[in-house]
Amino acid sequence: MEARSQLRHRPNFPVRFHYITRSANMVVMTREEAWELLCEFTKSDSLRRHALAVETCLAAYARKLGEDENKWSVTALLHDFDWEIHPTLPDHPMKGEPILAERAVAADIRRAILSHADFSGVPRESPLEKTLFACDELAGFLTACSYVKPGRSIHEVDVKSVRRN
Repeated sequence: MEARSQLRHRPNFPVRFHYITRSANMVVMTREEAWELLCEFTKSDSLRRHALAVETCLAAYARKLGEDENKWSVTALLHDFDWEIHPTLPDHPMKGEPILAERAVAADIRRAILSHADFSGVPRESPLEKTLFACDELAGFLTACSYVKPGRSIHEVDVKSVRRN
């Protein structure tokens, strides 16, 4: 139980999302609300850690690109929220999207989540959509790299060992 509570916030990453922004004529939920929604549907610590890893990547790119960090964090946290209830393709993320719509998740966030699945037919057009796709793959790759290290920690992964020349 204690391990799950430690997943609530990213280590060494300040929680700054105490504001609400508008997105596609809808109010974007806060990061905390997205985390609660993720936890409602996702019980696996590994899937929660994956969501946090993707969030860390997306938040960094949002800052770099001058985008809405809250919206990008919410998108990252929710991108695989339905994996445990829809663990087969093409159900994920297609059947999860109506759940998000029912919970008033902004249309552009839902579209980005749909676009991260190649088979969805939703092309990746916006910077958020393209970055979510890339960071989802990147987070999985870096996590796999960390698993072959003695301590199974991302801090042990040498940049040279994963960087392509």
